[in-house]
Amino acid sequence: MCILLFTSACSGGGDKQLTEQGSSEQDTKPVKLLVITPSGGTPEWFMDRYGKQIQKKYPNYEFEIVESVGSNVQNLVLEQRKVDIIISSLNNYRSNLMPLYGGDLSDLVAKHKFDVNRLESSFMETVRNLDSMKLSALTLYDLRLTLFYNKDIFDKFGVPYPKNHMTWDSLYDVAAKLTRNDGGVQYRGFVAGPSALTLVNQLSLPYTDAKGEKAVLQTDQWKQYIGTLLPLYTVPGYNAKKELISRDSRASFVKEKTTGMFVLYNSDAPKPEENVNWDAVSLPEMKSLPGVGSQPFSVVITVASTSQHRDESFKSIAHLLSDEVQTEIGADFAQITPLKSQTVKDAFGRNVAQWNGKNISSITALKPASPARVGEFDGNVGSSLQNAILSIIYGEKDMNTALRQAEEEATKKIAEAIQMKK
Repeated sequence: MCILLFTSACSGGGDKQLTEQGSSEQDTKPVKLLVITPSGGTPEWFMDRYGKQIQKKYPNYEFEIVESVGSNVQNLVLEQRKVDIIISSLNNYRSNLMPLYGGDLSDLVAKHKFDVNRLESSFMETVRNLDSMKLSALTLYDLRLTLFYNKDIFDKFGVPYPKNHMTWDSLYDVAAKLTRNDGGVQYRGFVAGPSALTLVNQLSLPYTDAKGEKAVLQTDQWKQYIGTLLPLYTVPGYNAKKELISRDSRASFVKEKTTGMFVLYNSDAPKPEENVNWDAVSLPEMKSLPGVGSQPFSVVITVASTSQHRDESFKSIAHLLSDEVQTEIGADFAQITPLKSQTVKDAFGRNVAQWNGKNISSITALKPASPARVGEFDGNVGSSLQNAILSIIYGEKDMNTALRQAEEEATKKIAEAIQMKK
């Protein structure tokens, strides 16, 4: 293409006009792109958030949407369909889609002069962790752990509302004041399942060793981190129940309305129809890491290795990651942008009723923690670690025993997964 353009520039105006006309025809030629979306990513979801934005710039692009649930992706493989664009949670992409469709965006980034320096370094580090030799994907948006609180419960017991930049230790003091039995109703200051807290932990602790073949849970760092959280579940009068913590902890906040505070991703904020008088503050901080929040929990986007429309697919991605489109998406759908621009960040939730009048600074108050080292078989560790923490909370095991057994169990699962892959 460079040679053709150079030749055209050195030739007469007629040749240049022909070249421009050819380019114009190429840009307006109808193109249909096959897109894999995450669970819940229906055709309506994709078109409302992304498809319409792409078509504003490229009206000749059409989309076929396949939601990544059930046997949908397996059917694509069996039918040898040529996937073009993939949108997926980072974990699902790494474990399930990357082995099938993983490619390299490096040549497209260079060809289309896409400036990756516009994205936060933590998000670039996250996608680089997928494959250090390639640029396998780009972050489309992030999910961030946030502390939500029920203002009515705080008002009922005369406790001041939490604030941004609290530490976990200071959160304990607040939670203790809200944990009580009042009129036969058991209130708890804080409820959150350990899964999300460990997966994107602020200390950037990995699940597996450098080779990704063994679980590493019996470390001083893991014990320190878990030890920071445990007091919240052992507050006098807390009366920890398995059915409370191991199930969806969000339910006790939005349905029973007996929880003062809970931690989950920003996308789990109570909806207007759930009738919770809530607000949010930034995730409590570790004393050793002031100003640091949870690790990136990215939703990534990439061009599949099977794509026969690589340029069109990447141009779609580049447009979605433009300042203009990221501002609109952030404002209309409360998605956390991967871009550095403070102006774009400040648009978060601006047009979303769910966040109207809420403390939006809770989303941007902390910088993401550095991404932890990840391994191919990390998915075999999370449930073992979560169950270990629950057993400690319930008083069934001491920390050393629980983590030792969880490490052994997870390592056995990894060995089995490696053997199956062979």
